Amino acid sequence: MNKLLITFLLVFFDLLAIYISIFISFYIKSYLDPYFTSSTAGDLTYYVGNSIFYIVAITTLFSNGIYNYRHDFWEESYIVLKSLFFALILLLSIFALSKTIGGYSRVVIVLSFVIMAFLIPIFKFILKKKLALFGLWNKYAQVISLNSNIVDSIFINKYLGYIKATNNNAEIIFMDTAGMKREDVEVKLLKLSHEKKEIIFIPMLNNFNFSNSKIIEIFNARANMIVLNNSLLNKKNIILKKLIDIILSIILVPILIPIFALIIYKIKKYEPNGSIFFKQIRMGENGKEFVCYKFRSMLEDSDEVLSDYLKLHPEEIKNYEKYHKYIKDPRISKVGNFLRKTSLDELPQIINVFKGEMSLIGPRPYMIIEKEKIASKLDMVLAVKPGITGLWQVSGRNDVDFNSRVDMDVYYTRNWTLWLDFVILIKTIKTLFIREGVR
Repeated sequence: MNKLLITFLLVFFDLLAIYISIFISFYIKSYLDPYFTSSTAGDLTYYVGNSIFYIVAITTLFSNGIYNYRHDFWEESYIVLKSLFFALILLLSIFALSKTIGGYSRVVIVLSFVIMAFLIPIFKFILKKKLALFGLWNKYAQVISLNSNIVDSIFINKYLGYIKATNNNAEIIFMDTAGMKREDVEVKLLKLSHEKKEIIFIPMLNNFNFSNSKIIEIFNARANMIVLNNSLLNKKNIILKKLIDIILSIILVPILIPIFALIIYKIKKYEPNGSIFFKQIRMGENGKEFVCYKFRSMLEDSDEVLSDYLKLHPEEIKNYEKYHKYIKDPRISKVGNFLRKTSLDELPQIINVFKGEMSLIGPRPYMIIEKEKIASKLDMVLAVKPGITGLWQVSGRNDVDFNSRVDMDVYYTRNWTLWLDFVILIKTIKTLFIREGVR
């Protein structure tokens, strides 16, 4: 009964989002009509009262498992986006084949689906948050894993709605196979499959994203093959990523100019004899070295200041070995402290983007002295251009140790998608305002 109620509410709020999207798009088109010679949008009820809009959209969402499985917010938003794109193509095809397309405004139709792509995820987020508040979204789960990060990620994420099971009342089992022998995995899965209706199997390979992979069955061998594609080896994707870098950079320049001017003024005010930019050799794509630009955030005599500080605080040496950061860096100036906390010191790297040495989003631009510590993962990290922001910057930043940063960069390189870049960009904006993980 609880499951039926939740499904009903999820579908109802999606229908509401569709209605509001059509309503908004109709009035946007009506407002723009006087400025164009095209025909008017027609009657509002002709759109909001037409069941084909709702049937096509909801059916495609159903077919992609939106109402059957629980997804992370960003993964679900991506599924919604794909579903609505297919629904739009299907709806236009239906109107074209039935020869009724002439009776509708294409602007209203397309704009409706664009707005849906924003409203449906927002409505889902609000609804699930309210359902969780009343305990309706909660689902008892058991996680079998040696990795505390996986356990925490499943239960902390309120959007998923899983809570720790007690007294063997788990409705769903998560099984992490990392560190387990194949025989033990098979025995455990056979046992659990008899006891539980739903088991979520977590592969032992953590640095691969299987959500977009293709699974092929070999019937005679009773085996499955998983097809993994490296998106960044596709020339079309490389060109697309470069094009997006250029377009976004051009858009950002007018915004950045006054910010640059203010920062330069502040740096010169407090240290008039010091340099504005900090330049350092970093490793770029395929190991090609380049000069990375930053606003100077350290004192001019920083080396001498640091040497004296480490003599009094030797514990900072161990902290740097793990995080490649000092808890309290004495070299940072008053202005530099603000620049680092807000990440504004990295803005000059937009110059590296225009020079084709960096991307807006990508792995961290590593220093040459870090080459040995990256070790066997170096080739994968350097397979793409480094970015101004990246996966590790929105996943804890200074609270993430060096090896974890490298693993995140490897994950990004192996599993790049345009959607992943979009999520990182949104999370970067959020991190800048909330200052998560910054010390």
